[in-house]
Amino acid sequence: MIEKLKIKVIYDDFLDSVHLTREQIKILNMLIQKETIVKISFEIGVSERTIGYEIRKIKDLYNDYCELQLSKAKLLTK
Repeated sequence: MIEKLKIKVIYDDFLDSVHLTREQIKILNMLIQKETIVKISFEIGVSERTIGYEIRKIKDLYNDYCELQLSKAKLLTK
């Protein structure tokens, strides 16, 4: 997920397609920069457990986004 979101076109489309909170966007950007959960937790001021929860939510949204893109591609090829 993170490697694909390093590509600006994919990153921008993902953010346009899903609703992320400001905090989730900050977490995502820090993940892309390869920051640790501990550092993200410290920077944002929430527990590591909360960061883990937010990362799981972002991953779920990314998986939904990928499924939607796949469905769109299938419709275009018909």
